[in-house]
Amino acid sequence: MVVVVVVKTADADELIPVGLGRAVHFVRRSDIRYAEAHGDYARLYTPGGSHLVRVSLAALEEAWRDAGFVRIHRSHLVSLAHIDEMVVESGRCTLRVGGTRLTVSRRNTGALRDRLLRGALPGGSRGVARRPRGSRNPRGSRSSRGS
Repeated sequence: MVVVVVVKTADADELIPVGLGRAVHFVRRSDIRYAEAHGDYARLYTPGGSHLVRVSLAALEEAWRDAGFVRIHRSHLVSLAHIDEMVVESGRCTLRVGGTRLTVSRRNTGALRDRLLRGALPGGSRGVARRPRGSRNPRGSRSSRGS
């Protein structure tokens, strides 16, 4: 049995120990493209392959939320930094992460799209707030949106 211990490095990236036979190999969190649920375990996918670790996807989601990981389906957690493409077709959303297509649940599609666009737009990652509809702009005239 391998116990999962998270080691923080100086650059705030975590090292995740994964068992390889009798040895323990360390994977950087920044190298993980996505994680897939396997019961009480999670399979971590990196450019170099996949690794099974004894931790639930829910625990990873909570621990890695601030590191840019987002739940897209009950069985998948994805690194926003590794998303290559998002396709919405006939109301269904899929992501391309590396060479893999992952389905986004309908429940998570809107929030994911908003988060991706917020990060992609200039100033989006700084949390720029929008004016509410009908509020006054700095020059005193009403916003044209919603009028």
